[in-house]
Amino acid sequence: MIARHLALFLAAALLVTVAPAAARPDEAALRDLHALVTDWQVAEARELLTPLLADDPSDPGLRFLNGRTQYFEGRYTEALHTLDALIGDLGEDAPPPVRAVRDEVARTQEALSDFDEVVSADGRFLIRFKGKDRLMVPYAEDTLHRVDAVLSQDFGYRPRDRIVVEIYPEIKYLAAVSPLTEEEIETSGTIALCKYNRLMITSPRALVRGYGWQDTLAHEFVHYYVTKVSRNTVPIWLHEGIAKFEESRAHAEPGLPLEPPQEDLLARSLREDKLITFGQMHPSMAKLPSQEAAALAFAEVHTVIGFLYAKKGYPGLNALISRLRAGDEMNAALRRAYGWDLDGLWTAWKVDLRGQGLRTWPGLVQTSLKFKRPGEADQPEAEAEADYDTIEEKKVKDFTHLGELLRARGRDAAALVEYQKAIVTGGDGNPVVQNGAAASMIALGRFDEVPKTLERVRLYYPTFVNTFLHLGEAFLHQNDAAQATASFEVAVGINPFHPRPHEALIKLYGDAGKPELAARAKKTLEMLQ
Repeated sequence: MIARHLALFLAAALLVTVAPAAARPDEAALRDLHALVTDWQVAEARELLTPLLADDPSDPGLRFLNGRTQYFEGRYTEALHTLDALIGDLGEDAPPPVRAVRDEVARTQEALSDFDEVVSADGRFLIRFKGKDRLMVPYAEDTLHRVDAVLSQDFGYRPRDRIVVEIYPEIKYLAAVSPLTEEEIETSGTIALCKYNRLMITSPRALVRGYGWQDTLAHEFVHYYVTKVSRNTVPIWLHEGIAKFEESRAHAEPGLPLEPPQEDLLARSLREDKLITFGQMHPSMAKLPSQEAAALAFAEVHTVIGFLYAKKGYPGLNALISRLRAGDEMNAALRRAYGWDLDGLWTAWKVDLRGQGLRTWPGLVQTSLKFKRPGEADQPEAEAEADYDTIEEKKVKDFTHLGELLRARGRDAAALVEYQKAIVTGGDGNPVVQNGAAASMIALGRFDEVPKTLERVRLYYPTFVNTFLHLGEAFLHQNDAAQATASFEVAVGINPFHPRPHEALIKLYGDAGKPELAARAKKTLEMLQ
């Protein structure tokens, strides 16, 4: 909570430094308004600020507060104009915090000046994007509306503000509008943030293989809810745990079981006593030293919230948040909601975790997100994923490479022989090997063999888009419309810029009597073409 207290301290200092004594508004009221903005209660702050500004539009303290509020409302050009005018009037007397806020606003405004935006039909969401990311908008709206509906039930609360969502085509934009550097983003695998009262995600076209961007968007929306309902009092480990636990709420019950990569990592770290503590997660998961460390931290807090949920469900979680909002320190809030302090929770959770019999998964290789280099986001989307970084044995790599060469020359029968050699040598859990084999099977018309071939990698690597493209094709040729539709929908949720899922979904949705979804797929395909 250091950042929150610092923001309030600076705001209080500004009230004294900026406002002339004779014209100064009530200082306690202004401090409360700054606290509302800092705690993302922006709609409430705007309601209280509007009549004050109408009474005294020239007051420097109110003008600064207005600039901050405009920034948190996502109105960057207006905020910059407000703060520039204030600094121009104050001249050398403009306090450093005013200039610091102005510079932050200016960086954001400059970075996003050429972005387009769309407001959802109900006015609930304002979505900003650039270029071909426009095609993500209807899918993002669908995810946001579904998550909004369930979170309002889970938390017994619904934020009043219009929700600003920004989609960045490259990680340089996320670095420009946040405290993170591009190096920190790549090191930790941070692709999205919820900060400054808005949701910020990186487009899947900024990554070599895409990523599960719809669940990520839902994850950040959970952060938005938690910050709002708690008045910005929840520590990072609890924040991330609730967000991870709830991110599946657009399509499933809360707290889905850990995926094999996360379970494998957590099981090994628990066995080796190399868990990341709550303290090490502060001040941000994005500051952890590697993507593996960040993945481990997320797996831990996911299971911590699952542990708490199993004890008292949403009433317990909401009681904990309520105590934090009321001003309790973390240990006191935990004791009142669950009967433990932090040390007690850590001990009880570890005992519970050891009793779950977490599995390690044979043949699984921990993979990391691969970001495209600057400018590559606008290159044509590639289907290939054969970067071999998941293959450790030289023989397996050699067989796979030969299979790729043969398949590229249209010799799929010979290619399949090489892939099968790789599978015999290295097992059936490698996404590059298995997808190469599946592609050859599809080319040879052996569609019924594809689901079994991809069974393990679908489980092990749930965001490898080729797995779901190949499954979709196989199910389509087996006349299994339901599984074909589900597979292509997952592919869109990883890489919506690949045309094949949309081509297939136009007919699949049409045949299923879903003309609106068919029209959406058709429009997306037209945008890609």
